[in-house]
Amino acid sequence: MRGFVSFVGAGPGDLGLMTEKGIQSLRKADVVLYDRLANPRLLRNTKADCEFIYCGKLPKRHVIRQELINQSLIDYALQGLHVVRLKGGDPSVFGRVGEEAEALEDAGVQYEIIPGVTSSVAAASYAGIPVTHREYSTSFTIRTGHYCLGKEHGETLQQKNGDTIAYYMGIGNLEANCQSLINDGLSPDTKVAVIEWATTGKQRVVEGTLLTINDVVNQENIQNPAMTIIGDVVSLRKKLAWFDNKPFCGKRLLIANGPFTDNEIEQYFLHLGAEAYTFPTLFTKTSALSNEEVNLIMTAEKLLFTSTESVNVMIDAFLEIGLDVRDLPRNIYCTSEKTKHDLKLKGLQADRVGKIDSDMLVVGDSFVGDKDCVQTNPHIKTHRLVSDERFYEVDQRMLEETSWHTVVFPDCAAVDWFIKEAQAIGFSFHKLSFAYIDPSVKEYAKNYGFTKLDEDVQTEIDHWYSIEHNKQTV
Repeated sequence: MRGFVSFVGAGPGDLGLMTEKGIQSLRKADVVLYDRLANPRLLRNTKADCEFIYCGKLPKRHVIRQELINQSLIDYALQGLHVVRLKGGDPSVFGRVGEEAEALEDAGVQYEIIPGVTSSVAAASYAGIPVTHREYSTSFTIRTGHYCLGKEHGETLQQKNGDTIAYYMGIGNLEANCQSLINDGLSPDTKVAVIEWATTGKQRVVEGTLLTINDVVNQENIQNPAMTIIGDVVSLRKKLAWFDNKPFCGKRLLIANGPFTDNEIEQYFLHLGAEAYTFPTLFTKTSALSNEEVNLIMTAEKLLFTSTESVNVMIDAFLEIGLDVRDLPRNIYCTSEKTKHDLKLKGLQADRVGKIDSDMLVVGDSFVGDKDCVQTNPHIKTHRLVSDERFYEVDQRMLEETSWHTVVFPDCAAVDWFIKEAQAIGFSFHKLSFAYIDPSVKEYAKNYGFTKLDEDVQTEIDHWYSIEHNKQTV
């Protein structure tokens, strides 16, 4: 059986700008070859056995040569696999999709090209700069900041045609490109904006003119990836810079992952303009219940569920042997509001507890709130969390490439996981401020050297928690 290759545009960085068709392709993928500019959070949409291959693509420093990428796409497809080539922005706009698709065509491999939101338009929009405007710009030109192979160096009036010009990958040649435009007749006072890490919480925007922008970029240490927008429309940014006004724009948060971490908190802070990343990447390994364990559950006086996963494993076991959840003991308890809410959706009433009684049968993974008691209580393990080794390189790169400000600890187990995995990849975390969700975490985190509370983040978390709590108790 011959395989198939999907070239997928990952969009400019904001997860919400990824297309639904692109997400569907990732869900079917057996192998994903991804570039640096593709948001690595998108890889969470893949199957548990999907293989990841990082292709790098830093300017002038490619991890894998283009020829090897082409051959890898062919080789994996000829093994009968569904391959996704994940590229930042739109793969057809300076994404080398033409070269890679040609290689597949020559090898007789079937493929598709799934467009993405192109980075120039998205970057300008998130910086408050419309690329066209009736009073300022009636045309728009996109260009690479590098010279094209086979083309003479230098520019012509036809090449720069357009009231608004966007340069991709132009930091290295910024001064030369600006001078060339001046030589071709543009005013040295033409407005310029350079947008770093556009559409993400790391976005920074600097402004200048063709004559001054290079000095501004150097002074502010703007690095790739960065988009350069040139033209009178840049003046609209002063009035339309909506993304800059998000309350946490520029804030960089790590969300410590653990057995009780609510993934929605990452999305919540991303929506507020922050750069938020959940670390480490974990996945759940479930264990099927034996008949003896099912009988223990049925005859227990009190049941304590430690997580949603423990509830799901138990219900699957009941359905497998034809039992009804209405046959469960009446005294049911849980350790979080989320688990309580999920039990309610399944028709089961439960009380949330912070301490385990000695006569409770614990169903699930470990319960951080009362470790000593778990060791003496009867305990049925339904699952366990393990580190997802496929994300080791992704997590390491995400932690190293960004200057993080704060870590958010949902619970004590998340503190343990964070410290263990951060130490494993050599990430220094002792200077981070912290915030927490469960009040018991505050002192627990301090015992590990986290002493500076981020008051702004903590206030927002308290607000978020009250909203989520009200949703779950309705």
